Formats: sequence, structure tokens, C-alpha cells
Amino acid sequence: MVKKVENKDEIKEIEISTSRMVLKLLKLLVFSLIRLRFYIPGVSEIKVDKLYELIKSDQSPLILDTRDKREFYALEGCIKKYGHIPNAKLLPIFQLTANLKHLSSFKDKKIVTICPGGGASLVVAEIMVKAGFTDVNSLRGGMNKWSRKGYPTTTAKADDDLIYLVEDVKTEYLESIAKTTEEKYLGEVHKTLDARNFSCPKPVLMSKKEIGKLKIGQVLEILTTDPGSKTDIPAWAHVTGQELLSLKEKSPEEFRFLVKRLK
Repeated sequence: MVKKVENKDEIKEIEISTSRMVLKLLKLLVFSLIRLRFYIPGVSEIKVDKLYELIKSDQSPLILDTRDKREFYALEGCIKKYGHIPNAKLLPIFQLTANLKHLSSFKDKKIVTICPGGGASLVVAEIMVKAGFTDVNSLRGGMNKWSRKGYPTTTAKADDDLIYLVEDVKTEYLESIAKTTEEKYLGEVHKTLDARNFSCPKPVLMSKKEIGKLKIGQVLEILTTDPGSKTDIPAWAHVTGQELLSLKEKSPEEFRFLVKRLK
């Protein structure tokens, strides 16, 4: 015998709850597919909880923080004043390729690369793996996730914070790309990537995937709304040997990049 339900409001509430459950499941499925889609073969990620456990157990890996000095030490002008993980070494992403040879003694040791959100550090890890480093891991979620978890950071300066051995080239590079902020490129755009409403690491990983579909010499237009992409996209272009033709802030919430494939 089927029980008749008299309360229509109760039925509506049950239906709403079921709809919410289905929506949550769909979101989980989409997120899982995105994670699989943007996975970089041969590159491992490490969760912030696992890294914290390793540090506490005196098995800390070599931690390479690929942000700039302002972010590393939480100096004036940086967006988020997290500071850095204690005992992390500063290796700005713009100096990576010039310093790989100086890290040769760490080729068989565990290394963790860090950036603000986990996108640029994945690219750095991929480059290091291709250079022969055997155990490189990117910190999933980057310093954003580390800070949200409440794990320790410091803004103090130490003599051994800096691991790179060449002169600081970031300022020179940023000055060179500052000229690209004006829309001077009048050539053809061969493909447009809409990475708006995605946060790090997706804009970088999506850009990496899409530019790989272009021919040498073709131009990719990238649209983003993530403020971190103003640093991440130029850094990715630099370390992967692509040419940043233009960086334009279309509005306070939207950015446009033109990147030419050179490799």
C-alpha cells in the first residue's frame, strides 16, 4: 500500500534537497574531470598536509619558492603577505633555466616547487623533470592553500634564503615586458583561449595545452580574470621559451595576453 503524502510543502523541500545533492555530485564530477584534463604527465603534486608532515618529521625536501622577493618576504607591493615556508629557498621562476646547472647536486633528492596557486610551480616541476631531476613535486594549491591551512610562515630574512647564483634578471625582464602592455601587435590572432572565471593553476595549464596545438609562429590570445595570471602567464611564457607580445589590463577584473609560439 502506498502512503499518501498530504503535505505538499514537505514534498517540495525533499525535491529541493535532492536537486542540491545532484548539483553537488555534478560539480564533483566536473572538478574531477578538470583535474584529469590538466594533469601534466610525469609531474607529481604534493598536498600541503603531506609537506607539513615531512617538515615536522625532519625529512623536509628542498623547497624551491618560485615567487619573487617581494612575495617571498612579504614586502610592500606584494598582493598577499603570506611570507614563505621556513627554510624554503628563493628561486624566482624567471631565473630557473639560468640556475638549473647549479642545482645538479639535488638531482636525486626530493624537491618541492611552490608558487602562489600551484600552476606556475607545475610548469617549473615539468622543466626540472625534463632536465633530469628524479623526484620533483609541485605543491598543490601553492602558498594560498598553505596559508589557508594555517601552517607556519615567516617573513624573516636569512643568509641562506637565496639558492640562485646569478644576478637578479627578473627586474630586467619585467621592464622588457612592460613595453608589451600597449597594444602594438597588429598581426593575426590564430586562437583565443577563454580562461576567465578560472583561478590558478588552470589559466597557466590551459595556456600550456592550447599553445601546444598551434604551429610555430602562431599567436594565442588568452583572456583571464585571475589577478595572479598577470605574473603567472608571463612567467610561463618566459620559462617555456614563448614570446609574450602583449599584456593588457582590459579592466580591473579582466586581462588579455598575446603569446607567440616559438617552440
